[in-house]
Amino acid sequence: MDIDERIELVKKVQGELWEDRLNEAYRSGRLCAWASSFHHDRLPCELSDNTLLYGSDGTTWLLRLPRIGKVHDSYADEKVAVEVAAINLIRRDTTIPVPKIEAWGLAAQNPLGLGPFIIMESIQGRHLSDDEIETIYRQFASILLRLFKLDFDRIGSLDPPSPELRLPTRPLTWKVHDILQTGGIDITYTLLWHYLSFSSTTEYFKYVAEQDWKQLVQQPSSTYGQYDAMAKYRTFSILKSLIPDFFHSNFDRTKFKLICDDLGAANLMIRSRQDLTIIGIVDFEWSYIGPAQLFGSAPWWLLMDRPTDQAWDCYQGEPTKLLPVTLTEEEAKTPGHEENELSHLVHWSEHSGAMWLHMLLTTGFNDPCSFPLTKLIQHVGAGEWERRERELDEDEYNRDLQKIEEHSVLMAEGKIRKEDFVAMHSLF
Repeated sequence: MDIDERIELVKKVQGELWEDRLNEAYRSGRLCAWASSFHHDRLPCELSDNTLLYGSDGTTWLLRLPRIGKVHDSYADEKVAVEVAAINLIRRDTTIPVPKIEAWGLAAQNPLGLGPFIIMESIQGRHLSDDEIETIYRQFASILLRLFKLDFDRIGSLDPPSPELRLPTRPLTWKVHDILQTGGIDITYTLLWHYLSFSSTTEYFKYVAEQDWKQLVQQPSSTYGQYDAMAKYRTFSILKSLIPDFFHSNFDRTKFKLICDDLGAANLMIRSRQDLTIIGIVDFEWSYIGPAQLFGSAPWWLLMDRPTDQAWDCYQGEPTKLLPVTLTEEEAKTPGHEENELSHLVHWSEHSGAMWLHMLLTTGFNDPCSFPLTKLIQHVGAGEWERRERELDEDEYNRDLQKIEEHSVLMAEGKIRKEDFVAMHSLF
């Protein structure tokens, strides 16, 4: 499924305008004066890249501003608030090194007009290079094990970081934002969808599968024509039918976990090129409470790209086995993990093929020829997949299409409101 190129062009210009405002605020001195107001002694500061330097006492803080054009206005405040909540939770309830939040605010609280912001402790280190990633798997496995100890009783958003702030209860995922940002479709736009939470993995997965349907139906560039539409209709129908075959019964209604859709090697800070000790984790964008089997699934970043990259070679793109092996070794010797739940989940996800379903469910712009779908079909079996295709009632598709076309005519004649049309046909 392609992005909406019209939106891409507009977002590019929006980003340029935002950069102009940022540069003007810096040149005029207003940005540093504003940042100084958060220091307890209101010391003057300088800005170097994204780092605030308070010279007289050696304080260094990191300024983070979601870039307009990259983060949709509709979700910018919520994204920042949830990330603050995730960092505070991890800092409070684990020993994982994350930066201290010094200040944060919503867009309305930023007098510079630059949107919501986070000012956090600056971790003095460097990011990993691609050739160093495998050397830190053991440390990363230890971090995952500490995160896995956090349990929650429902799937949904994190509690707001401020008691007076009300956030939607549904998870704000990378997929939800990506479909809005690059496809123009807000797949959780109704109040009903905004204030959902879930008590089971299967219930949540069905909700996520509906998001693909909404994108397929509502995004103008979602198909290339009738045959492409039919192929995607079949694919999404089969994916939805497979959900009951790919959930782990031990975790369906219990022990939900903190999920960060953007957590990967790029989030890790190490001390130096000579010392690869992880000294901090930054960037907890797109965090929420989700199913344990998503947490215990081989992460997409082991493939070095998002699953929607159609250029992947599906026969050469298998993720490395080193992280799962290392995780098993670390869990076996870590107190409190005697049942080896996380490593068992990771192995189950790989051997059952659930990891490929997870990638499809957590990513928008899915396509019948995508890498994870090709791998999922290999696990299901081509014969079984074809059998499920044959079972699909094409007459039902044609009836649905005819009904939508009839209602489109009524809408054009002013006999049906656009809101009612979308409400009738956004879910099958």
